[in-house]
Amino acid sequence: MHRVHRLAVQTWRSCARSGASLRPWRAIAQGRSQFMLRVGAASTALLASATVNQKARNLAQCELEHTPKVVGILPGTKDTFGGIILDAEGLPSEPHLFEEALEISLAYWRQSGIRGVWLKVPIEKVRLIAVAVENGFVFHHAERGHCTLTHWLPKDIPSPLPPNASHQVGVGALVVNDEGKVLFVQEAVGPSAGRDMWKIPTGLVNARENLKDAVERELWEETGLEGKFEKVIAFRHGHSAPWGKSDLFFICLCRVAGATGRDESFKLQASEIAKAKWGDFQEFLLQSPYPRDMPVWAAAYGSCVGEDGVVGNVPGINPRLIRKGRGDSRHEPDCVYTAAKL
Repeated sequence: MHRVHRLAVQTWRSCARSGASLRPWRAIAQGRSQFMLRVGAASTALLASATVNQKARNLAQCELEHTPKVVGILPGTKDTFGGIILDAEGLPSEPHLFEEALEISLAYWRQSGIRGVWLKVPIEKVRLIAVAVENGFVFHHAERGHCTLTHWLPKDIPSPLPPNASHQVGVGALVVNDEGKVLFVQEAVGPSAGRDMWKIPTGLVNARENLKDAVERELWEETGLEGKFEKVIAFRHGHSAPWGKSDLFFICLCRVAGATGRDESFKLQASEIAKAKWGDFQEFLLQSPYPRDMPVWAAAYGSCVGEDGVVGNVPGINPRLIRKGRGDSRHEPDCVYTAAKL
């Protein structure tokens, strides 16, 4: 590290420890050649002022072929809650450079009144995570290509930063054919595999996927049947999902036109489904232990039968696609599920 760079970093750190004002350093972050550092009252007298002149810059350029830049504030965008979301692409790749920039930035943000800091670390910069944790960041969530951490800066106010997603969302396809028979499958993997236990096709909803699209997709993937979503009949809200999460499971009525109880030309997803058949729903309700001996599932599936004994002949809620504003074609429309007419 050449002398100009080292002087800048040491002065930044001294200011942060002493409580001196860091505002004059905005000039440094913007690449200006001169700066003045005002030092507040402190137990030890710090550097009163410093000027990076043309002579010093020329000397530094001669010392190293690739001149290190003076460490500045990490780039980011302020959010509407008094926090900042850091620019992942603007993060240094080397941990030691990130450590210097982060230390300076944290001091600056505290003096500027920034409350929460959101740090998204791409997987190619994973070495920065340890540095962030050592400086007070905690994990928020992770995806395939990144990990997001947060840091709540005020020490006298509890953190109101929202936690990671609390629920997973699943769908079940209650598929009824023209003869009133219901589609059942046996899993090739999972908790019911190898137990001769029948169930309806189920699966998890993907990010940015509507319930309607999710249940039709799962039905196609597992059995090769093209079903049409009709309505949500019931849903279960549980709290025993993996990783300490809660779970929403929606039972969706679907129709398969032209299918009969004798039609078993399924295209099964061999990695997940072992068998499929059209069967009687009342017999399914008596299957033990699932769902007959499990009160939650017995109630959920029992609610799918109308007073006339017809599966699916019960009130339900239907989706209505609604855009957020006129002419808003940039985003997928939101979906409102309701029994009322909109």
